[in-house]
Amino acid sequence: MKKVLASAFIFTFIFSSAQISEFQRADSRYERKKTALYNKYPKPNDLRTKKEWLLTEDKITAYKTALDKASLEDQKMIATDPPVKTKVSKEAEYDKGKAAFQKLLYEAVDLDFLNFSSDTYKATISFVVDSKGNALNPNVKGNNEDVNAFIEAAFYRIKDKGKWKPAEDKGKPVSSNVSVPLTMSFKK
Repeated sequence: MKKVLASAFIFTFIFSSAQISEFQRADSRYERKKTALYNKYPKPNDLRTKKEWLLTEDKITAYKTALDKASLEDQKMIATDPPVKTKVSKEAEYDKGKAAFQKLLYEAVDLDFLNFSSDTYKATISFVVDSKGNALNPNVKGNNEDVNAFIEAAFYRIKDKGKWKPAEDKGKPVSSNVSVPLTMSFKK
């Protein structure tokens, strides 16, 4: 049993590092291509704007692909410890508090490259906290699926920066669903 738990821990650590590196590779590729584009077209023009938008689309696609892979792995873990459907006696909680979790998430979301037309963005992130305190399978509901994808990516970037205390039912830790409302402000 100890070998199985140790293997699961090692796999989870390696996989979460792989998820983050996928996002870093997409960021690096985007920055490298954007720098080359700006060197080729130092002054703004229609062609540069069009090519920059295509680079942005490539970055969004790379993030969504990484998120799809991460979601499949998370769903496998959830299948072995599914969330309870009934009301729990104690909700799951972040060890540093909900406000600290939201702050970490806000700081990890990088949307400077998007030309977002609003000053604020409201969404809700839902995920599972399993009976061991692992946060899994984020799903963001908001009006823009591209922004939602970058919020989900931020979740994976911060998921190991704090610990979740699992929900309890009759004193026993159980897997549960967690929803956190978000209001993000954008720089203009």
